[in-house]
Amino acid sequence: MSDTPPRPMHPVYLPFTEDQVRDHFAPVASGGDPDRHLKHYRESIAHATGLAPLPAPGDAGKARRLARQIERDERFWGAAALLHAFHAADRTAALTALLDRCLGDPAVAGFPTWRDALGSEQHLYLEANLPSPVSYRNWLADHLDERVLTPTLLAEARGKGNRLEQATKVDAILLADTGFAVAFEAKVLSDASPTTTHDVLRNQIARTVDVLLDANPGLCPALARRDPARTCLVLLTPGTFRRNPSSRLYGWLHREYTSNPAALGEHLPHRHGVDWGAVAGRLGWLTFEDCAELLPGSCGWLPGVVGQGAVLTA
Repeated sequence: MSDTPPRPMHPVYLPFTEDQVRDHFAPVASGGDPDRHLKHYRESIAHATGLAPLPAPGDAGKARRLARQIERDERFWGAAALLHAFHAADRTAALTALLDRCLGDPAVAGFPTWRDALGSEQHLYLEANLPSPVSYRNWLADHLDERVLTPTLLAEARGKGNRLEQATKVDAILLADTGFAVAFEAKVLSDASPTTTHDVLRNQIARTVDVLLDANPGLCPALARRDPARTCLVLLTPGTFRRNPSSRLYGWLHREYTSNPAALGEHLPHRHGVDWGAVAGRLGWLTFEDCAELLPGSCGWLPGVVGQGAVLTA
């Protein structure tokens, strides 16, 4: 047996072993290749480290983009920051520090303290798929003329009935046995999408809020326990965008929804009787700089932050 310690996938952008990362994808009933989620990480790391062939020399621009993709990849940034907190020596303390910073008062999620919210068992899933609400799909099927503007897409939509939106993938979701959950929408340089294929007025932030307002009893146990009334949504971005929110659509939307909760109702017209003020209170914003400050050694790619090396203990 070799005494060589397991190697992290990347010493800076993903300082965790493949086994550690693999454990943070939600199990699905259909099974499938357990390594399918690792493909993107492996390929990006191979391009960045020169282990994978890049395009021919004549396409220098594409080669450069592939080699540097890891530097701006929100999957890496989000996974590394959140896994660092989850695998901290004192996980509860690490997560509590982040929740204090991005959400403030735990009463917004119905708990006296964040420690109470976190309970005794937690899970962190990356790239989790959550079903599109049936109420929205039924509503959209009856409002296609005002939501689909091109003839081809409109004809396509009319043939799909209420199967007009696929599952929404959240970048990460923290779940506790108390029903408490936090979904994270990670961004580096990209912005929120202002539309979906069959709805020109459905922006990415409202869509994610909508998905989180439904329970998911048919998913794996940790996701099935999630209580929509105790679920929060947190943006995870570079600090410059929180300081300059109007530079990004998600910044405009976050500011609008938190200062004018009724706007959420306007953007989710199929929902009725919702306390939008309570929903808006569960919207937060965390930055990678927050993570680096509160969890020294994390986010080693940020300017002035020393690379953290592998984190191999839970």
